[in-house]
Amino acid sequence: MSAVKVRTTRDLLVTNATIVDVVTHTTYRGWFTVVDGRFAEVESGDPGAADREGAASVVDLAGAFVQPGMLDIHMHIESSLVTPRRFAEAALPHGTTTILQDPHEVANVLGAPGIRWMLEASRGLPQRMYTAVSSCVPATSAAIETPNAGITPAEVTELAREPEVIALGEMMDFHGLIDGDEHLEAMLRAGAEAGLSLEGHVPSLTGPDLSRYIAYGIRSDHTLMTPAKLLEQLRKGMWVMLQEKSLTPDVVATVTALPDRSRVLLITDDVMPNRLTGGHIDRIVRLAVAAGWDPLDAIASATIRPATYLGLHTFGAVAPGCDADFVVTPGLATYPPSQVYVGGRLVAQDGRTVVPSVPSPAPTAIPGLSETFVADAFSADSFVFTRRADSERGNWEVESDDAAAGARVTVLARVIEANDDNSFTTLAEHEVELENGVPLDPRLALATVLPRASARPGAEPYTPVVCLVDGLGLRTGAFATSFAHDSHNLFVIGREPEAMAEALNAVLTAGGGMAYARSPDDAEPHGEAVASAGEAADHDVALLRLPLAGLLSDESIDAVAAAFELIESRLRRAGMKARNPVLLLTLLPLSVSPDFKISDKGIVDVQRRALLAPVVA
Repeated sequence: MSAVKVRTTRDLLVTNATIVDVVTHTTYRGWFTVVDGRFAEVESGDPGAADREGAASVVDLAGAFVQPGMLDIHMHIESSLVTPRRFAEAALPHGTTTILQDPHEVANVLGAPGIRWMLEASRGLPQRMYTAVSSCVPATSAAIETPNAGITPAEVTELAREPEVIALGEMMDFHGLIDGDEHLEAMLRAGAEAGLSLEGHVPSLTGPDLSRYIAYGIRSDHTLMTPAKLLEQLRKGMWVMLQEKSLTPDVVATVTALPDRSRVLLITDDVMPNRLTGGHIDRIVRLAVAAGWDPLDAIASATIRPATYLGLHTFGAVAPGCDADFVVTPGLATYPPSQVYVGGRLVAQDGRTVVPSVPSPAPTAIPGLSETFVADAFSADSFVFTRRADSERGNWEVESDDAAAGARVTVLARVIEANDDNSFTTLAEHEVELENGVPLDPRLALATVLPRASARPGAEPYTPVVCLVDGLGLRTGAFATSFAHDSHNLFVIGREPEAMAEALNAVLTAGGGMAYARSPDDAEPHGEAVASAGEAADHDVALLRLPLAGLLSDESIDAVAAAFELIESRLRRAGMKARNPVLLLTLLPLSVSPDFKISDKGIVDVQRRALLAPVVA
């Protein structure tokens, strides 16, 4: 930490402020100055005449509250579907002045060059952006799903030399690690030797398994919390990160009953674009307070505590010598802020970023950043549910294909059961009646994952493994996306194979994106505007183009959010009741998320790290 030279000339003098002290959990009326981007004097009361002399700029806040800028230290920019500059434009007005991004979505498509592109795209922005090197690329083994890229221990060592790289991203393959996977152990060893913080992802381990996981040096977990899980992880020395889905009344009550909450942090993890326009880490603080968390303590969990966790000792407090990142609000934990400052510079005001945008690096900088797919690579016949399967992919027997022959047949099928509340899934076996390969039960949706390579020019013919999903409420139409956690192969789900083919073709033609295609039997939708980021050719398809790695757009957040919201509105009209329909759907291919998910090779039993056939033999 370099010394701050206090001189009679100040860059900024702020008076008549209600200062939020996140150390003593008090507020007081006071004033402060900024010199060379850091707080110099921070005092109670009013400045004297001598204190006012030489100030280049003076701001009287008329009693408004000043809290430290907020840090979001576990998040993925790519979940907002926009480039880092567009993310900064959206998140800064909500008081997020510093982030630690794990770009594992781009990394899973492009590998280390993708991380380097994200690093370059994050430089020179008014928001402070630190980066974690993704630890699990691919998220699991090639036996479970077809990967698009990989990260090696040598690349961790190389990337750790970049000044913004301060962590090794979440160790998602928790079963592989405690089973002694040598590659995962080498990744952690490379991160530790480079002095990186080792980040965790452990949704279901307890007891000795959890202890063995933590013993590798992993410091934190951010997955869905329960009171028992939170207490066990804290007892075992972990830092616990709470995202929106974990802010339940029982979890918040458990947190507030703790005598020491210094290891409990607030984070976002994934924020889709239509949610980002309405809030970021400020929403998480607001929700925590609404659930009964003391406002001063909740603010501390979004400021000084995450700064302490990452060793960013000049962040997270309004105190002499700290970086002058602060947020002005009309009341305590009252958001959105009216003003946001980074390094003593006004960067956002009244909901808008007020500093110039820095252009994103050219897409040509990284091979593969601009995808090329073959339109009409798959027909409706690709998406019917059949008894046929690829024994090399799934290790199950190949049977006759009666279900696709036009007959009405009944099969004993494995059905993934989803829910509206979270991404946890179960599995059941049901007798399913099919006609032309489509379940007659309207609750069942057809779903499949296709490797990206299968839709590129020159690809060999590919037969998808089609699975069944219950519990989504999707009664009609289809959704397709090239953004599908975490390998980001192509994911298609729907009720009609024709609509599934149409949605996928829209994504392929766009070079990546998300699309909803309505059923030919649906009533014509009216009165829906489509933003420039996702113009649809007609009313049959709502499209969001994501031309960068099939994951990101460099359009404004408002344009991307409008196109995204149109797709979500179509999904809700089609019967989905989940709070975040697209997020739920894009997590169905996440092969490390309990308990049963979909890969291009079949149904993934996450806990057993095994593949299951969609049809019971």
